[in-house]
Amino acid sequence: MSSKALSAIIRHELAAQEVAALTRRIGVKLGHCPISRTPADNEWMLDEKGRLKTHLWQAFNHREPSDCGYGEVGLGEDGIADALSRGSEFACRHCKRAYQLILRRKKARQELGNARRAIRTIGRFALAAQGGAQ
Repeated sequence: MSSKALSAIIRHELAAQEVAALTRRIGVKLGHCPISRTPADNEWMLDEKGRLKTHLWQAFNHREPSDCGYGEVGLGEDGIADALSRGSEFACRHCKRAYQLILRRKKARQELGNARRAIRTIGRFALAAQGGAQ
């Protein structure tokens, strides 16, 4: 196996492990949210998929009138971070940390996709070199 192929495989595995680790850490942080610690026997605390409506969920689903005056828009990345900050509407340090981890996982997933494309490119070249179909 060439060093280029091995490097691409290692890059892919590192990115996959980082995505998995960040996903676990996000779950732990959301588990510390005060809303997650209350009994979930009230229907209003669950969304349509049965997930708890944590502060992070509320920030993701918050809608405001759009600037153009037509319809509603959600918060952007900065707006969500601000909404989770101390003194804000959905203030929760656990959900804010989970959101920071979500942003890191987003970058890790991009790296995972880049690594996957690199592996596929190496595979296509190897297949072409052997006279196979592309």
